[in-house]
Amino acid sequence: MTADKHICCAICICQLTAILSGVSLLYLTVIVIKPSIHLLNLSFHLTPVMCTTLSAIDIAAVKQGEKKAECLWSTCGEWCLSKGSGSCMQIHVMVRNNGSKVNFRNCVDILDENCSALDVEASHIYQCKEGQCKELTGTFNCTKENQNDCRNITAAYVCKDRNIDKDPIECTEEKCSFRLEGVFSCTSGMCQKLKSIHNYAEDCERKCTNLEMRERNLVLFSWERLVATACRSMDSPDNITSTSIESVSNMQEWQDKKQALMIFCSYVKKAKGTETYDILASDCFNATLHSTEDIQHIKDYLDLLRLHRNQSPNSTNWIIPHESSLRIMNDTQLRINPGGCVNTLRGECKDFFLTHTHDGRDGMTADRFPCYYSDIESEYVIGKFDPHFTRLILILVSAIPSCLFVIACSFLFFCSKAVGVDDEGHLKVTLLQGSGAGAAKEAVQFDELL
Repeated sequence: MTADKHICCAICICQLTAILSGVSLLYLTVIVIKPSIHLLNLSFHLTPVMCTTLSAIDIAAVKQGEKKAECLWSTCGEWCLSKGSGSCMQIHVMVRNNGSKVNFRNCVDILDENCSALDVEASHIYQCKEGQCKELTGTFNCTKENQNDCRNITAAYVCKDRNIDKDPIECTEEKCSFRLEGVFSCTSGMCQKLKSIHNYAEDCERKCTNLEMRERNLVLFSWERLVATACRSMDSPDNITSTSIESVSNMQEWQDKKQALMIFCSYVKKAKGTETYDILASDCFNATLHSTEDIQHIKDYLDLLRLHRNQSPNSTNWIIPHESSLRIMNDTQLRINPGGCVNTLRGECKDFFLTHTHDGRDGMTADRFPCYYSDIESEYVIGKFDPHFTRLILILVSAIPSCLFVIACSFLFFCSKAVGVDDEGHLKVTLLQGSGAGAAKEAVQFDELL
């Protein structure tokens, strides 16, 4: 390749680099740089607190007369440069401090069951005619009413039936190949009817209705999980609750299993020892003592849960205070970040909603999750915050295109001063040297440099 072709290619590459890096800076300023600076300036607390979902409403689906409700803010949107025309999910949460950590030592005779207080009639409806049944997985009770409504009964019922329809009904993004009516077992939108089951409440078995509580001194609720066991001791690393927990642990009645501690913990981990288990629980609250005589005869999970919940929040009998006593904010907005939008275009909002939208109206435990709040901004809290990663991204998206833009423009400026055209129309690298006033400028060629 000749020298002028080298020069032409170099100039074209630099022009392209300058244009692309300049455009990148414009877009990145809007979608990354300004939001990142705004996020860091709000000074969110680095230690997360806990949020409990109070309500989750898609405002875009709510009509005010003939018009849809105006979407003033959203918890999460998939693209920050456009308001979009899709959903406008608004999640409100109660914000509280983290609950206590409690360690239960040398536990035996463990009952560990997945139980649920699901009220099927109040549960979420999947409308198959609207394409909402394309990913159904579990056991569902479906009717032809309205938009071919289906409700998930997996959490609360076990439906056993050997008479299953061998030909599955396929549900797609538009609708199901046939209307679903009755009880169906579904896997990723492929649903088979349980022919022998006509009424799920009568023909299916409700989970956790034949519990064997026996003599246990710990009843632990964790989401839709029940852990009942007999432990020798317990302790807490938290200064606030350590005294009350240790006092109960030293009680002879508790050690003799005449008193049982009932408690809710968000996170529970079992650590197996030689012959016993240690149970490590965190974010615990609503702990109170009950007589084991009141618990032993209970067979139904719902009755056991009702016994625990009936204690007044204002009671002085709490070993670990009620969740309401940890409250920071009663009702506030939840956003995935201050802008309420993401730019990954990888379905990040969909994944976020899966673990943040359940408000507990159907009887199951409302979603609880870490969140971050700021003393500067009290209107909302955010669900994701990583200041170190935010600073790293801010530096990278600012430095890389800026450096490329400066380098490319500097080279183009150099070319404008050092590149000329000879008499034959070829590009030549020259250095312009002045030889005095009125003297002709003499070009010194540097073809050998190329």
